[in-house]
Order: sequence, then structure tokens, then C-alpha cells
Amino acid sequence: MRERSHPEKHSASEEGRDTARLLEVPPAPPVCIAGMHRSGTSTLSQLLYRLGLDLGDESEMFAGDESNADGYFENRRFVAVSNEIFRLRRGGWDLPPDLEPGWFRKEEFAKVREEAAALMEDFAGGGAWGWKDPRATLTMGLWLDLAPDLRVVAPVRNPLEVAASLRSRGASSVEFGLNLWTVYNRRLLEEVPEGQLMITHYEAFFRRPQEELRRVLDFCGMHASEQLISLVRSRVVRGLRHHLYTAQDLLEADPSGEVRELYAQLCNLAGWPAER
Repeated sequence: MRERSHPEKHSASEEGRDTARLLEVPPAPPVCIAGMHRSGTSTLSQLLYRLGLDLGDESEMFAGDESNADGYFENRRFVAVSNEIFRLRRGGWDLPPDLEPGWFRKEEFAKVREEAAALMEDFAGGGAWGWKDPRATLTMGLWLDLAPDLRVVAPVRNPLEVAASLRSRGASSVEFGLNLWTVYNRRLLEEVPEGQLMITHYEAFFRRPQEELRRVLDFCGMHASEQLISLVRSRVVRGLRHHLYTAQDLLEADPSGEVRELYAQLCNLAGWPAER
């Protein structure tokens, strides 16, 4: 088992592990931060990381850039698993491959399955842990098969904001972004059992950050004081709002209503009004 490292001197996860040892509480299940790209997964991951969720050594994570100055909080080793699955099926994060039921038990995926199992074993048993990778939304069958108790937290964001963010990074069109947003979120709802999935709205971390963070922490089985939550979110949630769109904008961009219907469903699961 790998040695844990963490930026906070007195992290919430250390408090939780001490309590668990005293009360003989079983360890918290692993957590996967998934969902569509450009939906707030990096912000959410940074918040949970600062509050004690072990995402791996910082040396294993992708560095920040002009799009995410604070970093992506994606562990290269987990991302490599999904990328290998994409390669085997000639797909990509922006070209979701067709994966039939039970695909992860087929011989062509035997090696990557072993790598994923070894990676999860490397993290297990040391307190609250998880990983962030939007690509895992498309490869979720494998992760759930290896960890049946996996908890999945997925932020949702106005689809037009996601599409605009993708286009600013080189995507071909807003229509492409909306279609990709739909594929990812449909796959999420299809793959993850209801009791193991939490949808949280990106906007909530700006309008009710303390309450929303507490809700996510409770779902993940993590513990942190209100003071620590307040400190962490004040450091992380700052100047991150870009590409602002309204429900009316989405109405005009989605005449068929398919995207709006799915967005309304996700907002309902997140306890967030879709008309904002």
C-alpha cells in the first residue's frame, strides 16, 4: 500500500481515520469524481482533496495550465486506464466508444483490468480515497465491477456553459459540445446505481458553498469541521465563473428539448432549480 501525502497539516481525513479506528468503523468506500468535462470536476476535486480525500501524490497529477491554473487533480495512473480502454476500442474522451454490457470481462480488456485492480488495491485501506476523471464516466462499468461499493460524485453545469468552454479549447462547435454533454450524462445515469450516485450543481458552490460541501462530504463518508470547510472553500472557490448562460439561452439553443429535459432531470437530482 502506498504512503499517503497531503497538503494540510491537520487534515479532515486524519480526524476521520482516528475516529474510525476507535469505533471500529469500516473504511469509507472509494469515491470517483466523474461527469462531463468542463462541468466543475476540477473545482470539486480540489475542494475534496483539501478536505482530506486522498487523490494520490501531487507528482502523479496533471499540472495546471491556462485553463485550470490550480491544476486538474487528475491522477495520471487512473486516466491511463480509461485512455487504454478508449485505444482498444478506437475511441477517445471526445469520441465515446461503444461498450457492450459486460465488456470489462472480455479477454481484450484483461490486462487493463489487472492494472486497474492493482491501482485500486494500492489506494485501498488507508482512509478516504478516490480519483477524479471525467473519462471514467464512459468506462464506469469496469470501476463498479472492481469496487461494487464505489460512490460517484458528478457536478452538473448548464450545458451551454460546458459547450462554450469546450469550444474555447478547440471543440468544433456548440452543437458538438451539447451532444457530448448529453452522451456523458446519459451514460452516467445508465451506469451508476441510484444510491451510489450524487449529482451536485456547479453553481451551488458559488451560491451555497458551505451547505453543498457538507452534503457532498456526508455522501462520501468524510468528516470535516464547519471551520475547515469554510477555510478550504474560501481558498478554492474564487474567480472561477466563466461562460455564463441562463435557462432562456438553453431554450433557444435546444429547440428539440432533449438537452433541456436531461438537464432538468439532473438539476432535480442535485436539488437545484433548472430555470436558473
